[in-house]
Amino acid sequence: MASYTITHCTVADSAELSANNIPAFWQDPHWILAWKHRTLEHQIGQVTKRFPRNLLNERTIKRHQKALDPETGRIVGYARWYLPDASATNADGTFAWPEAVVPAVTPEEEAEFRRIASTVIWDPNNESEETPDRVEETKKEILARKPYMRA
Repeated sequence: MASYTITHCTVADSAELSANNIPAFWQDPHWILAWKHRTLEHQIGQVTKRFPRNLLNERTIKRHQKALDPETGRIVGYARWYLPDASATNADGTFAWPEAVVPAVTPEEEAEFRRIASTVIWDPNNESEETPDRVEETKKEILARKPYMRA
């Protein structure tokens, strides 16, 4: 059985994370409903442009990890965690679980990542009864009941 290396993500991982994650999402029935008018290749390209911004968003509460194949060094898994607000920082104001925090970039780099993300074609199909918005609303409803560490 293979053992994997688990480590934090950086914005430089964006293309490989997209190439790893989007084919997996392509198997999810809700994802398919939302993107039936787009190709897998299109979505990988668009998500690659969004990933750096998404990795940098909400650094106080979000943590990101990747699993690496020890033989190839390739990304084979990804997890995004949302810490409850009360658990996201230590008493001294530093990040809790700092080894899973995406390293900061310069303000200029972050502005460029945000500019690139703003060019993405993000147009999910909302014609189905099980739209991504309804799934997201249900998720928020459940998560509002008590604090969770979410994946």
